[in-house]
Amino acid sequence: MWDTKARIPFEPSLLTERSTPAERARLLSLIVERPGIAVEELHGMRIPGLFAALRSLHRAGLIRTDPAQPRFFERATRIYPAA
Repeated sequence: MWDTKARIPFEPSLLTERSTPAERARLLSLIVERPGIAVEELHGMRIPGLFAALRSLHRAGLIRTDPAQPRFFERATRIYPAA
């Protein structure tokens, strides 16, 4: 059963959409402008390829999350710039 209180409802397109380098740069600048933004807020903005972009930025060491583990589908996860 999907935990809808903790996790954002599953949408197949969220896993298959890919973002461009420009879209990832836009997302990173948004995170820098609003450190601590919640994944739920980002999801509500309908950013193309959001979860793929978050994984990419996390792998590159450009963002960090709270809680520390990158559980990008959880509503309350907050995203911060790494620096």
